Amino acid sequence: MPNFPTPLEEVIHHNVIKNNKTGGPTLDIGPMQLLWRALGENTGYTFSIYEMTVVPGMGIPLHRHPFAEFFYVLEGDLSIAYWNNKGVTEWDTCEAGESLMVQPNAPHSFFNKSERPCRVLSVSTYHHERMMKDAVHPDGKTDFLPAQLTQADFEKLTKSMETNQTFLVADHV
Repeated sequence: MPNFPTPLEEVIHHNVIKNNKTGGPTLDIGPMQLLWRALGENTGYTFSIYEMTVVPGMGIPLHRHPFAEFFYVLEGDLSIAYWNNKGVTEWDTCEAGESLMVQPNAPHSFFNKSERPCRVLSVSTYHHERMMKDAVHPDGKTDFLPAQLTQADFEKLTKSMETNQTFLVADHV
């Protein structure tokens, strides 16, 4: 007869995890910093949450990936680009307190076009966490990319992103 664990034995190592205000591992992408609030390893690899500070003039180019992503602007303004129903890139601005839901494979981009830093909370699948970590630090290498990207660095980054099904999208108009 199988020896099944008791309900307590099933959850004893799966407890509540409290994050302090400044705690959590960080991932630097140039001058942008991601502060992980919930890692996949702590959510059964179902989702990840990170807080991101986007400095003025910085952002991520138009790209797509096969997983949904949610953004909630905590502070400042974030300019968001997406394709409209004619495939033309449009820009909109999310202010503090506003949110944005990006559907799987939807081309999107964001930049801080303001003069103040912007803080954003993002929720996505664990695959998104893995893609970002692998793109910036493949095989655990922390010297993979410098703060300022050369063309060769950019090509290395995009090749790493494609390994995790994340692709830059050319504006075709």
